[in-house]
Amino acid sequence: MKSFALHLHDSHGAKHFDDVVQFIAGDGSGSFGVLAGHAHMVAVLRYGLARFVDAAGRWRYLAMPGGVLSVTDKRLTLATVRYFLGEERVGIVRQLEDEMARADSDIHTSRATLSEIEHALVRRLGELSGRVRQGVGE
Repeated sequence: MKSFALHLHDSHGAKHFDDVVQFIAGDGSGSFGVLAGHAHMVAVLRYGLARFVDAAGRWRYLAMPGGVLSVTDKRLTLATVRYFLGEERVGIVRQLEDEMARADSDIHTSRATLSEIEHALVRRLGELSGRVRQGVGE
């Protein structure tokens, strides 16, 4: 059976598989599959789950918040901010959901902190502006 190499890259490192026979993922137009010998292509993957099978018939699941997939000759490369890899679909999806919830919480906290800083700056500028007016009027 023909196979190809799969290279996964995220902010935590890279992982390689040399005997992949099928890769299934989804982009904005729907789900698609890649087999050995697939035409060169680039796709922007959507948030969710992809999966692939090796020559031994072992399926693995890949959960990610989106990414860019590139197929060239005998190589499929996937770049994403973060991915979770494993053989149990439900557990991998749960890991992605937990990570995204943490990221959303961090973003919310950062926005609240920036808002507090902005209000403090506006108050301080108002105080300084009042002092300047008092000093000019004396």
